[in-house]
Amino acid sequence: MKSRSVQGMENAAISSSALDLLLLLRGSEPEGLGRADQVVYQIETAILMGILTEGDRLPTESTLAAELGISPITLRQSLATLRTKGLIETSRGRSGGSVIRRQVEFSDTQLRKKLRATSTEALRDIGDLGAAIASMSARLAADRADPQNIEHLQDLAKRHQDTADERARRRVDSRFHVAVSIASQSSRLTSAALQVEAELMTLWWGQLGPDETSVEHHAAIVDAIKNRNPEEAAIAAERHIRSGIEFLIEQHLRLTMEHGENA
Repeated sequence: MKSRSVQGMENAAISSSALDLLLLLRGSEPEGLGRADQVVYQIETAILMGILTEGDRLPTESTLAAELGISPITLRQSLATLRTKGLIETSRGRSGGSVIRRQVEFSDTQLRKKLRATSTEALRDIGDLGAAIASMSARLAADRADPQNIEHLQDLAKRHQDTADERARRRVDSRFHVAVSIASQSSRLTSAALQVEAELMTLWWGQLGPDETSVEHHAAIVDAIKNRNPEEAAIAAERHIRSGIEFLIEQHLRLTMEHGENA
């Protein structure tokens, strides 16, 4: 008998766009990982960012292995690791397959430790890269975005505003940044945006509260893209990224100070 998490989800296959984003995460993994562990990292990160969500069914093993450019044996090793972590559930048979079981969650202690260990210089460096990517993505999106892109950005901005849970709101914000890059119609910018967001998602963002500043920034970006104003879109996107990085630097300095006082 199938578990409840698998029953009724056999038609919830991931979309082609989600698969495309999963593939674009290649190259974002830490150095030194074997191919099977690289795939684990890609899928874990896609879950963490909300690209893959609970109930999504992965493609068949043969299809997914071919898309990832690995052997079926290597993919099975990756899936076994993900099952051990409780992130996927696999059923066999004609209608079987692997289904995303739950969201990836890091404890606040883990996230604080990584943010404290990440230097101010490193944070500014990723902020500079993120701002450059976001700015160019928004600029191009203002010229190239189609109505579906704009509608998706509006939906993500609304979801971000209406989401009360801090971590879920952060995931939506991350998806918004990636969606701007998708709207730029540049796969290289989208890949770069995914890699930046993958790194930022593993840092502690503290208690953001209502996050009214991000809500205003999202609205400004969407309006500029919708109104076909590349310059305003670029300025709004860069301002949004730099504001987030400055917030992270403040949290890093506070955590470093607290750690020094308690040492």
